[in-house]
Amino acid sequence: MTPDLSGMQVALEGDTDVIVRRSFSHPPAKVWRALTEPDLIRQWMATSGYPMTRCEIDPRAGGSFHYAWAGPEGQSFFFSGPVLKADPPHHMTHVEHFNGDTAMAATITTDLVAEGTGTRMTMVMRYADAAARQMAVETGMTDGMAEVYARLEALPLSG
Repeated sequence: MTPDLSGMQVALEGDTDVIVRRSFSHPPAKVWRALTEPDLIRQWMATSGYPMTRCEIDPRAGGSFHYAWAGPEGQSFFFSGPVLKADPPHHMTHVEHFNGDTAMAATITTDLVAEGTGTRMTMVMRYADAAARQMAVETGMTDGMAEVYARLEALPLSG
């Protein structure tokens, strides 16, 4: 594991996995809400210069999600896919397609575990093969993840 100043740790495991770990001060139920409620997702998942244009999720097994962003000069991208498993507020497995490309799909397993009064999130991103993982890593995705997870941490999650 390589520590990241944002509190996020990223490691490559085997040929296909990217492991992301991040602690949050919020308890698991509140982190789950931030990961599954569109109004909250919009507050932390938009990146600099790329506002979210679509944010839909049905976080149940058999449900699906679709997140889209627009950027400068007509650049846009989206992630979408099915939710395979859900055990609120501790576990979700979903498949993520980047811009609808099923060949670049990753199966994402997210686990939220109580850590004191906060949460330890472990996310395993499993790609079909080493080449697919390498292409994803080269996009700089973990830099964007560090940015948006820092914003999730800063959310005033109530209730």
